[in-house]
Amino acid sequence: MSAQTIAIFGAGIAGLSAAHELARRGHQVQVYETRCEPGGFFRSARRPEHDHMPSEYSWHGMGPWYHNTFDIMREIPFSSEGSVYDCALSRPIEFGIFPDQQKAQFYDRGWRSIPSMFAMQGADFLRWSYLMLKTWTSEERSKQRYALQNAAERWDRLLSPAARKAWRSCFGPWIGSDWTIVSLHTAGEFFRKQLMTSPTHLHPADAEGPAWKQGAGDGWLLLKGPSSEVWFRPWVNYLETLGVRFHWQHGLQRLTPQGATLHDGAQVRADHYVVAVDPFTACQALAGIADPEIAKFVPLTAHGPHCQVSFRLAFRQPIAFPRERTAVVLADSEFNLTLFAQEQVWPPQTDLGRDVQSLWTGTACIATRPGRLYGKTLQDCSRQEFEQEILEQVLNCRALDQLIRQANGGRSLRDFPLLRVEVWHEWQFGPLRSPQPKWVNTSHNQPYLPRQKTSYPNLHLVGAHTRTQADVWSIEAAVESGRRGAQLIDPRVRVLAQHCPSWLRTVRQLDNLCYRARLPHLLDLALSTVLIGMFVS
Repeated sequence: MSAQTIAIFGAGIAGLSAAHELARRGHQVQVYETRCEPGGFFRSARRPEHDHMPSEYSWHGMGPWYHNTFDIMREIPFSSEGSVYDCALSRPIEFGIFPDQQKAQFYDRGWRSIPSMFAMQGADFLRWSYLMLKTWTSEERSKQRYALQNAAERWDRLLSPAARKAWRSCFGPWIGSDWTIVSLHTAGEFFRKQLMTSPTHLHPADAEGPAWKQGAGDGWLLLKGPSSEVWFRPWVNYLETLGVRFHWQHGLQRLTPQGATLHDGAQVRADHYVVAVDPFTACQALAGIADPEIAKFVPLTAHGPHCQVSFRLAFRQPIAFPRERTAVVLADSEFNLTLFAQEQVWPPQTDLGRDVQSLWTGTACIATRPGRLYGKTLQDCSRQEFEQEILEQVLNCRALDQLIRQANGGRSLRDFPLLRVEVWHEWQFGPLRSPQPKWVNTSHNQPYLPRQKTSYPNLHLVGAHTRTQADVWSIEAAVESGRRGAQLIDPRVRVLAQHCPSWLRTVRQLDNLCYRARLPHLLDLALSTVLIGMFVS
């Protein structure tokens, strides 16, 4: 096809993915970004006021079902030794659930780890599994009914108090949302892909050992360095060699099918427009355009942004861990804190900041529950109160302290000098707000995810908030959506599908028939039939 002129608004992962696919096929691409750097919610930063210590909006992993993400990473040159996929991905991390008073439990045996990891007794695990299977084996029922139900509330009815608390604590660090708002549909789809995905991804040998694989049920991967340094800058450099032009600090103000207006008043004209900004910005920029997909932005954003606040704990001395690549989920934390010591996967030569020997990155995944020190939610805390709450919740986790003592000659975490607590620089407190509002899937907004294709042949929507097979706000959804948007312009663009076994598709179709007939779930009908048969016989 003939080369088209493309204007992409937003240099996050979705926008860069669309630019990548279109530029590789000879189109003339220009990217307009509000900020002075790429990466959106996944970028990192080094700021003078923090002695250039690496910070990030939130720490993020990549699961075995991130097929489009890994595929596009293979095409981004990193060094003479290979691509970003070859050189910049860690081996799998090991998630652990850390209660305040009990021993830590780890996701180290795939799905077989689930009962012990989440404090489930036999009956707990049976009931947990049954509800999970119902989400996996339904399609229309899940999208129309389970998408409106809170996942934690549904499992709360089935699990013991200990299992309930441990299970919902993983929603923030794994699903990327939090248990107060995530839907049963989203939770079910997330764990189905994690445990049933295909194909397996092959990774080359590295300094840690021979070649290895990441497949269904395996742990997640991190980047071997700050995200902007090992992913986004190499990506932008590569795109520039393909002819992509970037316009930093040129944010979108208004867009119609006829053209765009930037915040500085400049006008943009192109054959195609790709909207790759967050849905809150898109809702304002596209207001007034008559289109059924664009109309979804109003209910999509009606309940406001999600607040996950990223922070760093910088220690003056190195801290060892008894297990490799340990990720910490504080099960009893009011703010659903999750932690990872970056030096576990970053190369030794990575600059952690002046005098920093151990750099823990963390995220507070819930902003609506009162903390233990001040009785305030994260939304209402001052910055100082938030930092003190972090330390209170981290330092009083006995399971974490036991792990640190085990690997550091009996020294407690409190024995290591803390240089500073740093919070991502964009967050403002009292009340909590950010110039870059974040959207996530919830039980309120799932029906309103827009498709990439609008009724205007030259206006396309991309972002992890659009409808994808990934079906959860994630790096994978962002890459997939960028590819789908690019495919609308150039059909040669390839999008990798999420795996769903043929037997599962068949079962889903059968449950669709049950749902349309207003019958109970297929599994409930089957179980009832078996029980009745046993009773009659």
